[in-house]
Amino acid sequence: MTRNQTIELILRQIYNGQPSDDSSITFSQVNLWLNQAIGIAAKKNYTDSIQLDGIAYLNNSFYVSYVGLAITQFDNNTFQLSLPHIPFALGKNEGVSTVQFKKDNMLSFTAIPMSINQIAYQDTLRPIQNKVLYWQENTKVYIKTDIPMTQYTASVRMISGGDSTDLSSTLNIPDDYMPIVIEYIKQQLAFERWRRRGGRYPAELHTVREVADGLELGRFASDRH
Repeated sequence: MTRNQTIELILRQIYNGQPSDDSSITFSQVNLWLNQAIGIAAKKNYTDSIQLDGIAYLNNSFYVSYVGLAITQFDNNTFQLSLPHIPFALGKNEGVSTVQFKKDNMLSFTAIPMSINQIAYQDTLRPIQNKVLYWQENTKVYIKTDIPMTQYTASVRMISGGDSTDLSSTLNIPDDYMPIVIEYIKQQLAFERWRRRGGRYPAELHTVREVADGLELGRFASDRH
């Protein structure tokens, strides 16, 4: 299912039919929530693996490869590259699973990942000859090596929701986790739509789910403020 198809499905469920041309919730708004929803589905898959198999892992479907990433010098023996976005936060350093380097159609072995706690210790050691270490911070991947890396481009495999700017792209979500994505976005958008109609919090506390259900069933009348 593509991003565009997923967004259309969610909007039909929110509006209980085809949205009108002047509907308050746009494709771009749904698309903004989509990556967050994918992250929630990925986390659910991660915790499911622990419950089912006793081992923490993430299904391959949630990984995306990005190639041709430029590498720049950061400081002596340290280089950096920019990721398309911050990887989903699973495990200690599992957001980025592999980093490789390419030059003249030749692909390197996978670089060695480090956790944040290992960086300070590694700084006290001499560079490992012909070995490449890396760690990720925010949208940056830092590469530590004595090899001049600016002549290479990087290929990165990371946990990602894919290219959010391409609505025709296929979502990398297994079908059995798609309901989690759709339900999360429906709740967020239903709450937003209710607030735009002039709704306020009732005297008694309502959950987001109750707000979403109330919107769909028409329980929150305009006089219930």
